Amino acid sequence: MNFKKITFTVAIVAAALTTFAQYNADAFRFSGASNSATARFNALGGSQTSIGGDLTSLYGNPAGLGMFTKSEFSFTPSFNINNNETQFLGTNTTQNSSHINLNNMGIVFHSPVAKTGDLTKGVLSFNFGIGYQKTNLFRNDINFGGGVASGNGISDYFSERANAEGKQLPELIANNATYGAYLGYLIDVNLADTTYRTLTASDADQRLRVNTKGNQSSVDFSMGLNIGNKLYLGATLGLASINYRSNNILNEQGLTIVKDNLNVNRVYDYNATFVNNYDTQGSGVNFKIGAILKPVYEFRIGLSLETPTWYAMTDNYSEDLSLRDIKNKVVGGKGNYPLDYRLSTPLKLNGGISYFIGKKGFLTANLNFVDYSSIRFRSNDRESNFITNTALNSQYKEAVNYSLGAEFKLVDNLMIRGGYSSMGNPYKNIDFKSQNYSGGLGYRFGTYYIDGALIVNENNLQTQYLSYTLNNRSEPVARRITTTTNISITFGARF
Repeated sequence: MNFKKITFTVAIVAAALTTFAQYNADAFRFSGASNSATARFNALGGSQTSIGGDLTSLYGNPAGLGMFTKSEFSFTPSFNINNNETQFLGTNTTQNSSHINLNNMGIVFHSPVAKTGDLTKGVLSFNFGIGYQKTNLFRNDINFGGGVASGNGISDYFSERANAEGKQLPELIANNATYGAYLGYLIDVNLADTTYRTLTASDADQRLRVNTKGNQSSVDFSMGLNIGNKLYLGATLGLASINYRSNNILNEQGLTIVKDNLNVNRVYDYNATFVNNYDTQGSGVNFKIGAILKPVYEFRIGLSLETPTWYAMTDNYSEDLSLRDIKNKVVGGKGNYPLDYRLSTPLKLNGGISYFIGKKGFLTANLNFVDYSSIRFRSNDRESNFITNTALNSQYKEAVNYSLGAEFKLVDNLMIRGGYSSMGNPYKNIDFKSQNYSGGLGYRFGTYYIDGALIVNENNLQTQYLSYTLNNRSEPVARRITTTTNISITFGARF
């Protein structure tokens, strides 16, 4: 695909704020994935780098697998609630959406190397495991509207698109949706100077529904070594995948003004529906290495590194405009614009420290460093790569995330946990704050256990939704803030 075709394709993408902005947004969305955790470490704010001995090590610091003294299996379902507060055309809307999800499922096999002799030297065990994790969830559903679009309606968008194509006759317009706007009397052409203009009145009512689905996930193959009960080393091969779909449905109702054969203005009602679909599929690979040092019983120090995930991506943007013309005939048009590209996410560096209070519990802290400006987009065209990567570098920066957690035994088999985590600001020009408050309980009975966690996320990020863009940037924009509550439960067994 040459640069001209890519530019045309991306310029049509209605949700783009600037050229290639949709791909910038996707690149960041897919790079912000976090490794999954069991309910135990969800309750601890995600502070897992220096603890070990939990199936979270399959997805985080693989050195923690070296601490297993038995084989173990667990799975973690969760219940997610999204509280959406949206502003659109002067109207505030509050909506909730909820769904059940499988966070992770994994198994670790304990393989002792030395059972007798000096257990403070040499390799004592070699443990390996496999796990499936969800690293990002995209499911949400919001519906909003109100007010009017004055001079910035859907007909203004299609008249600009038609003029950008520079075709003298409407039948030569390359994009079917634009031609559908002409057939539906949203726009008309002045053949004297081959310019297109809008036919609609200045005001129109709009409603917009945005439905997103899909997730990022990974199948992880991990191993861990126990060296002298002091040093633990591990490595992971991750096979990652992306399945993302966004469905934006804009409905606009208003009046269109059409001249009849006698050159007299006639006013007709119109009801237009413009649907934008983004369907993204991808697969990739990454690696993790890690170490945990336990110099004395009370202290543990952990360090892990996660390479970029190298994705091969297929993105398909499609659109569908439908309405009735002045003769009540259904007209419209469709367009489909695929693009293949490659994406590499940032390298992630994690560090942690833990202090154990005898056998009563522990305190733990984590630091995580990510440089989001290192996200890289690659297609078969050098110019498109330069434009997109320059934009990524100008919008994003490095971020430091941190988390704190504590666990204490209430009685022999019952634990209480609490945690807090804060995400550093990855944006250069946006004041962004995001923090999680978490807590939970754990109970052990024989070789089985059950853990529960509650996480509440608060953030001030305004997600923007657009169905189209205009040259003067006056298009209607919906702004949404989402607060998320997550309840997770882990069921596990040792054998």
